[in-house]
Amino acid sequence: MLKSEIKPQILSHQTFFQNSSGLVPRISFSCLEGSGITFISGPLHAGKTSLLRQISSDLQGAKIYIDFEDSRLQELGSESFQAIEEIAAEIHENESESNEAGQIYYFLDEIHNVPEWETWIDRLNMQGAGIFVSSSNSSLTEQELSTRFAGRSKILKLFPFSFKEYLLMKYSRIPKPNLLTPSRCDEMFCMFLQYFENGGFPDVIKTGDIRICQKYSEEILQKGVAAGYDIQDTNALKKLAIFLISNMACEYSFDTLKKVSGIEDEDTIRRYMDYLVDNFLLYRIPKLNHLPDSEEKTDTPCKVYAADTGFFKAVYPNYPDSLGLRFENLVFLELLRQEKQIFYFRNRNECDFLIKEKDSQKVSAAIQTCIHFGSQAVREREVLGLMEAMEEYGLEEGLILTMDDEEVLKIEGKDGQKRIIVKSVWKWMLE
Repeated sequence: MLKSEIKPQILSHQTFFQNSSGLVPRISFSCLEGSGITFISGPLHAGKTSLLRQISSDLQGAKIYIDFEDSRLQELGSESFQAIEEIAAEIHENESESNEAGQIYYFLDEIHNVPEWETWIDRLNMQGAGIFVSSSNSSLTEQELSTRFAGRSKILKLFPFSFKEYLLMKYSRIPKPNLLTPSRCDEMFCMFLQYFENGGFPDVIKTGDIRICQKYSEEILQKGVAAGYDIQDTNALKKLAIFLISNMACEYSFDTLKKVSGIEDEDTIRRYMDYLVDNFLLYRIPKLNHLPDSEEKTDTPCKVYAADTGFFKAVYPNYPDSLGLRFENLVFLELLRQEKQIFYFRNRNECDFLIKEKDSQKVSAAIQTCIHFGSQAVREREVLGLMEAMEEYGLEEGLILTMDDEEVLKIEGKDGQKRIIVKSVWKWMLE
């Protein structure tokens, strides 16, 4: 494309991008340096563009925003990069006449749609520009981070809104749970139930229309997976995705996946699942049990989770609902936001989550999820699984997250007394 063709399109993006009014602040992303290369990866429609606008509003300098999802830029090739840099220089010069323009910053949305983007980003970085890049395909950016951009970049993982961000959007504030009156606790619990039902996608929160999640899941399947990896049998892909989402928080067997999808080849199923993970429709976590150092850890069992709890009812509205599995999925997503390493434990009994801190090999926490902690059978099951995991990894304290039950238990274990905290999940999410 010629410079004369590209310039009007880029300029049309700037007016939209520079308007930061009405943005909901994304928690944990408020203080970012403008140097180097920052990759932002996350699902389509989770708010990556809004985050770019939030970051931009905190930086001083000439800011160039380009949306590579724009159909008018679909034919953009590597030969156009020089033209874009010339346009950026003109914008920088114009802004320098009226104020201190300072550094040039590039904000590049869905950059993976452009061939040879890696070389261009490398050149911009060498020229001293601040670069913020978004992508809805995690594998494309993380591969480059570990090779070409190692030491010069960081990656931010963006998820649909947390409960805190939901409250910021709906009510403009986040209360402290320990300061709430009983009536305010009831009000907050009702808000949490709405969040739990609809999930965290911004437009779903605004409208309350869960059908939007169905549109998003189909877009991820068609645009991100089927088109991105040239998959011809899209019907089998869809059957596989729907089954996995409908069975969130569960282990899967390849024999079952073959039957429900009609895909006979196990390697093909593995590839398809990798694609679904890369495009943020699903997540997988492995089972963590102590194994001898000499034992080969191949084909470790995994549980699968959806990228948003709203996907469950959207992709299969007539499927029998399981509140417990959706509840577990909700907790899983919050742990992801907290940048935890997440596993599950199963020996004689099961514990939903074992946690390692970022960049650590030590298990730091064990967590069970349970809608209601009332009946004796439920209490016994949850405590047994949690205690077994705590004793396996030498933990003195465990956590059981519930809808609205709270208490503290002291249980005698094999190696002394253990403390188990039973806590309302919405209070935990507000800490």
